[in-house]
Formats: sequence, C-alpha cells, structure tokens
Amino acid sequence: MKSDKAHFVAFIGVMSALIFVLFLLEGTVLSGFGMTACILSLPVAIALSIYDDWHKSFIGGTILGVCSCIFCLVFASLFIFYANPLISVLPRCFIGITAYWTYFGLSRLLKKVKNRYISDMLPAAIAGVVGSLTNTVLYLLAVNIWAGNIMGALTQILNVAIAIYFPIELVACFILVPVYVTVLRKISGKIVNSKAKADSNSDNILNNTVEG
Repeated sequence: MKSDKAHFVAFIGVMSALIFVLFLLEGTVLSGFGMTACILSLPVAIALSIYDDWHKSFIGGTILGVCSCIFCLVFASLFIFYANPLISVLPRCFIGITAYWTYFGLSRLLKKVKNRYISDMLPAAIAGVVGSLTNTVLYLLAVNIWAGNIMGALTQILNVAIAIYFPIELVACFILVPVYVTVLRKISGKIVNSKAKADSNSDNILNNTVEG
C-alpha cells in the first residue's frame, strides 16, 4: 500500500513538472498578447484526469490551475490580476470532473462497438472538448466576476481569447487528449506490472526460504 502511494506521488510529481514546463513555454511565447493559450498543458491536464478512476478526476485541472497561479506570480507585471487563486485555480478544479464523466458516459454507451477509435479514442476526444469548454467558460466567468467591468482592456483581451485561443485549445484537446490518455495508461500499467512482478518475486523468495 505504501509502495502504491509512493509510486502515485512520484507520478503526480512528474506530471506536475511536465504541465508547469509546458505552461511556462506557452506563456513565454504568448505573454506579449496579455493572455496565454493552454495548447499543450490543457490536454495533458485533461488526460491526467480521465485516464484512471473518478477519484483522481480533479487532479489534472487543479495542477494546471496551480501552475497558472505560479506563472502569473512570476510574470507579475503582466498577469498579477490572474494570480488570484479564485481565478487561476478554482475554475480549473472542475475541468477534469466534467471531462471524466463525459468520457465515462460515452465509453459505457459505446463499449460494444468493436472499432477501438469509436469505443475509446472518440470518447476521450469529446471529453477533451468538454474539458476545454469547462476551462474557458469558468475561467472567463471568474475573470469577469473579479474584474467588475472596471478594466478597460479586459473586453479586448477576452475577444482575442474567444476568437483565437479558444478554437486552438479546442482542436488541440480533441486531437491530443486521446493520445495522452493512451500514453498515461501505458506508463501507469508498466508501474503496476513491475510492482506486481517485484511482489511476486519477493513472495517466491520468502516461500523458498521457508520451505528450505
């Protein structure tokens, strides 16, 4: 049990670092526009939320939100307003939840279909779209609530986000989430299988010692 938890914590640590690096890369490239597009980091966060069971569905979005908050603090002169956890973190906690239940429902509905793309990849792609929609709607809603319509440039920024960033994120999530889910399952499977094999070898050694 302790070994399982250690593997999981290590896995989440690696994924957190990956999401942060991707978010930092995206933000550095697009920071001049006053807002970043989560073209690579958002699909990873969604995939991390739906590849396993529902207990972990909030993890990917929460990690993305924390990374966003840290990024906004680092680039405080441009993004300090968005460093508010109620803007950068809270809305994103729901990304994985909506994506997971979309994936779960569609997978159950299409489980008898023999075509793997339709039965597994398509639900993951649609879940990616739902997660992207959740991110955009809740994030912009939080921005509007906390801005109070007193920021003159906000409308222009939001128009750019909706017209340019959102379609790109939507397409990226549709394409990349199924790929990332497949990769995460393989990585997780290798960890579980290697642990099971190690436990089996330990049991065999113990049994041979007792019998001897």
